[in-house]
Amino acid sequence: MVIRKSTVNNTRKKMPVEERAKQFMPFSALKGLDEALREQEIIAEENVKTETVKEDDICQTEDN
Repeated sequence: MVIRKSTVNNTRKKMPVEERAKQFMPFSALKGLDEALREQEIIAEENVKTETVKEDDICQTEDN
């Protein structure tokens, strides 16, 4: 059986809870990914709107 002494350093002050919590905050592993995805989403939405307008024009032309 191995008995070890405690390795706790009693000379160091405890870290405040707020500072400790920062260590576990979520982070973005890929910087800029969220912005790039949002830009692509905006472009896709604009394309859908454009296609809808074109389809409406085609339907109106066929009706006449």
